[in-house]
Amino acid sequence: MKLKLIPFMLVIALVLYGCSSAPSGNSSESGSGSKQKRIAYFSAGATNNYLQTGIDHAEKTAKELGMNIDVFDGRFDPLAQLNQVQNAITSGKYDGFVIEAVDGNQLCKIATKDATAKGIAVAAINIELCGATDTAAEGTLTFVGGQGVEVTQNILKKIFNDKPEGGKIVAIGGPATGTPYLNMKKAFDIEMPKNPKWKLIGMHSTDYTANQAFQVAQNILQANPDIDVIYSNYSGMTVGVVKAKKAASNKDVKIYDFGGDKWAFDAIKKGDIQQTIIMLPKEEVQRGIEALDNHFNGKEVQKFYDLTKESILPGTPYVELDNIKDFEAKGLPEY
Repeated sequence: MKLKLIPFMLVIALVLYGCSSAPSGNSSESGSGSKQKRIAYFSAGATNNYLQTGIDHAEKTAKELGMNIDVFDGRFDPLAQLNQVQNAITSGKYDGFVIEAVDGNQLCKIATKDATAKGIAVAAINIELCGATDTAAEGTLTFVGGQGVEVTQNILKKIFNDKPEGGKIVAIGGPATGTPYLNMKKAFDIEMPKNPKWKLIGMHSTDYTANQAFQVAQNILQANPDIDVIYSNYSGMTVGVVKAKKAASNKDVKIYDFGGDKWAFDAIKKGDIQQTIIMLPKEEVQRGIEALDNHFNGKEVQKFYDLTKESILPGTPYVELDNIKDFEAKGLPEY
């Protein structure tokens, strides 16, 4: 009779062992006993150094904080990114989103209502959602930004102060639906009426590439040989603007830049551009992911992270020849 019980007891033991050692799939257990969080990072694109730096740092930050992360390339296509966010919500896989919107208004409802209704925490970076200014859109945790209207206003104030007798200015931006372009336009709308001696010749949108910016700038310089200033709101484009200026042999036009990458620092030293505004792709995406982590751990999350006031900066985001060494001493630029 005892021998008959042995196989039965072995079966029970094997079942109990199997239950205690079952695989946990994509989740791992933390010290607090909660499953590892999975987040999605929706990048506006992946075609330039700024965006690639942000994507790399997003993956690094998520790993350091013990999160799983999936990255989506929005390809600067509002509809493609809308579909990506919708599919991510439907999948039920994610605890949080970090969104760098191609079009902050088009993603408004899906990011602030549809995602949050499913219990997904949302942090927005670079591009405001729902037309919010320097704050988190209702329903979201935070907004991380450093390309607001006021930043461009200060650039324009410097341009106009540098040449108080007035002149002609042209602006070149990225996609016309993007918040950086819209913020640039708002800044011009505010500052131009205050400076009647200055004339805005045109505002042009591009795909952020040097090639397209070269073509636009070349056409501008041919049609307006007496232009005084070209303002370009991304260093990757400004490369093309500088080439167009040199090709036109126009030594008088001055170029102001937004982006602050390695090329821009070099261009300031060479005298190819007058000024650049530093951008911090690493801190930008890191603050967004940290906001999710704080939320997951029951900590308070501030509504707005102003990148122009980051401690890594030497007190200002505006880089010129007379202060460029202060930025380099801080280890900048970072891309």
